[in-house]
Amino acid sequence: MTFVEDVLNNRASLDDIDTYRDEWEASEDDGVQYHTFLGLLWPEYAMYVEDDDVLAHVIEARRSGQDLRTYLSSRKDTSPVTAELWRLVERYAREWEAVQR
Repeated sequence: MTFVEDVLNNRASLDDIDTYRDEWEASEDDGVQYHTFLGLLWPEYAMYVEDDDVLAHVIEARRSGQDLRTYLSSRKDTSPVTAELWRLVERYAREWEAVQR
């Protein structure tokens, strides 16, 4: 299970991400990239590195059956946090396009 799956299934909280980092670093499976280990798409991870508020929105997007880009697009005008995260989506537009191919 990934970090995202565990949060969605109430086996972990957002605060547990450091524990997952430690597990990934200790893992002997060197072929798994950290964002994959967490269950994040590359643009989600890139956004998380810039703003850790993105994790809560990734979880809410997945719970609603949407990808983060679609989720934030429909909420970008509802709060300053979602507006800022939408700016990150726009900054990583090429990465999102690559994921959708």
